[in-house]
Amino acid sequence: MGLCLLTAILPDAALSANAPSAVVAVPATRPLVAAPSQDLPAAPASRTDPSPNRLLIPRIGVNARIEARGLDANRNMATPNDFHDVAWYDLGPTPGEPGNALINGHVNWWTGSAVFTRLAELRPGDTVIVLRGDGTRLSFKVTSRRTVAAGARLASLFAPSPVATLTLITCTGVWDPSILSDTQRLLVSATLA
Repeated sequence: MGLCLLTAILPDAALSANAPSAVVAVPATRPLVAAPSQDLPAAPASRTDPSPNRLLIPRIGVNARIEARGLDANRNMATPNDFHDVAWYDLGPTPGEPGNALINGHVNWWTGSAVFTRLAELRPGDTVIVLRGDGTRLSFKVTSRRTVAAGARLASLFAPSPVATLTLITCTGVWDPSILSDTQRLLVSATLA
């Protein structure tokens, strides 16, 4: 089984340190990851809706719907309902606002690859695009990437900042069948360009 269970990387104060991971199984019903289209319309939901609705990462072929998600029943950062999608942590900043917006996605699924299968290929300078409900297109530039332990509680991800940043999160490391999760998390950081 290659399903990664993405747990929150929340500070200790936000939840207990031994909260279990969440899993949502959704069978494949559409193509794995569509290549980004240069003429993809933003399809504005409202002229004043700044919430993110699509994530485009040209270098790795990601063109994904963004689900607004908060915490699951175990107070972990909720993962997307569909492994083709990504989940924006909607209890934090909206992408483009000051602070660090968090977006997570699965690295693989029981059927094979998932939305962030190739996330580790991103390098500093690569472009990450967020399309918002108001029709605006935000461009971020990757600045760094790092790997942390799966149970790490990183308060720095939630620290206030005047700079608009984005952190993409997925599983990596070795699959541990005893916890049904990978042992590490990959964090890719980007700054509004």
